[in-house]
Amino acid sequence: MIRFIFLFLIIITSILYVYQNKLISTINKVDIEGEFNYADMKLITERAKLLIGENVYNIDLRYQKDEFEKIPWVKYSQISINPPDHLTVKIIEHTPLFLWNELNYVNKDMQTFITPNLPIKNILKLSSNNYSHREMYDLFESIQSYLLDINEVIIAISKEDDMLKIKSESLTLVVRYSRYRDKIREFISVYPDFENKLKNRKNIHIDLRYPTGFAVR
Repeated sequence: MIRFIFLFLIIITSILYVYQNKLISTINKVDIEGEFNYADMKLITERAKLLIGENVYNIDLRYQKDEFEKIPWVKYSQISINPPDHLTVKIIEHTPLFLWNELNYVNKDMQTFITPNLPIKNILKLSSNNYSHREMYDLFESIQSYLLDINEVIIAISKEDDMLKIKSESLTLVVRYSRYRDKIREFISVYPDFENKLKNRKNIHIDLRYPTGFAVR
């Protein structure tokens, strides 16, 4: 009987000890992990500081995750509890693929995201008044597949209704969207002769809207 009572007291004491630790365990340190190119580390750190002093076991991890992901440039966050009193916050930034309509970036998952400014200048620029950003990226890939034959890399495309403006480092092409495939193929077929005649010129403007041929300026 005494042995039973002794065992019972040990169990009760252990339960109370664990329960008490859960009640008094507060966060003393938050570690932040990630590679930061554009996200504001100050905002991330300030958000993390709000967790100091909170009870480890009362934190709403989903809510805190969402709050970190509201910070500009933060695509994904993950919060882990490291008992007894540490948290680890892992941050993954958006990786921008192109600038859309001069307003916001689009990442590699085709998600648009809003930033307080547009710090990246050397990036593909796409815009349109009647196409979505996904449709414009598909169009970019289609046109780029043609221009690779003449070693031109597209840096910008704009589409306004049936009008396309395509820019590379050395060329600006203007063409009707409804005929862009045929007209670009036509231009590429004569490009070797064209290149020899104008090889010392830069920023050449090519108007492909003519029924036959094209104009150069």
